[in-house]
Amino acid sequence: MAAVRFTHWLLGLAGLTLIFLISHLHPLAFLALGTWLPLPILLVGWRCGEGPTIALAATAALLIFATQPTLKGVLNNLAFGQLLLLGAILNGFRARGFPAARVLVLAVGTLTLLAGLFLVGQALLSGLSLLEVFHHKAGETAATLKKMFSETGADPGSLAPPGLPLDWETLVRRVFPALFVINTAMVAWLNLAAARLIARSRHWGGLGPPLYEWSNPEWLIFFFLGAGFLALVPLQGLRLICLNLLLVLSFLYFCQGVAVVAALFQRYNAPGALRLLGYALLFMNPLFFLVIILGLMDLWLDFRRLHQPKNA
Repeated sequence: MAAVRFTHWLLGLAGLTLIFLISHLHPLAFLALGTWLPLPILLVGWRCGEGPTIALAATAALLIFATQPTLKGVLNNLAFGQLLLLGAILNGFRARGFPAARVLVLAVGTLTLLAGLFLVGQALLSGLSLLEVFHHKAGETAATLKKMFSETGADPGSLAPPGLPLDWETLVRRVFPALFVINTAMVAWLNLAAARLIARSRHWGGLGPPLYEWSNPEWLIFFFLGAGFLALVPLQGLRLICLNLLLVLSFLYFCQGVAVVAALFQRYNAPGALRLLGYALLFMNPLFFLVIILGLMDLWLDFRRLHQPKNA
């Protein structure tokens, strides 16, 4: 048994190394493949336990550091470190028996808190204010996204919502906190869903309730409505806070809308190819906004009958 676990551990390390090397070839390679860096950690955690999983993430982090053993190298590979940490955090909450939806919320919240503490540490070490460090990080993100779009021939300005008197880069800077949370949630969601799918196909057990039972608490709607109204108040700071909060809450209801669609796929036993195509279409405009509305409507219509008595 120990030999089998060690084999799984080595395979996980090989997978992480391969993903890291390929992700360095092109920004799009990182976007397509680097996103899956937490998956080997989750799979090893499922088979080997929490201790070997932490050791795997730490070993991978040391190997990445060895490629550029400088402070600049650490900052350059910070995204990979965040993904490794996300995988370890996801596995930690999953191993403690939390439902999948709660695992996602706790993991994203934990990583967001750690990212905030990291920014505070950067500010203290650099002698800059926290706001200056934040603006610098937001600017780096906007520049990276612009470079990625330019290399694919796309126009990033076309992605700005119509009617807003802001250019694309300014918009990214202002909603950077929400973008970080949403991006982290998306990566966590995809990796946990893929790990659960593999675990189910291999009959590993320990799955808990399915992700299509995702349901936001009813009281969250009051924060959603409040953020929407306060975002119209002519106070710049308050508007920015409420705009970021509104984006994050909208994503939570998008998750609930996707869960409703997934439950329908499950009820009618839709083929795998149709499910993949359907999920991909949900992220496209204008279906993305329709899915958010679907998630909001589920609060009152309860499409999946999650809040009905068991004998109903």
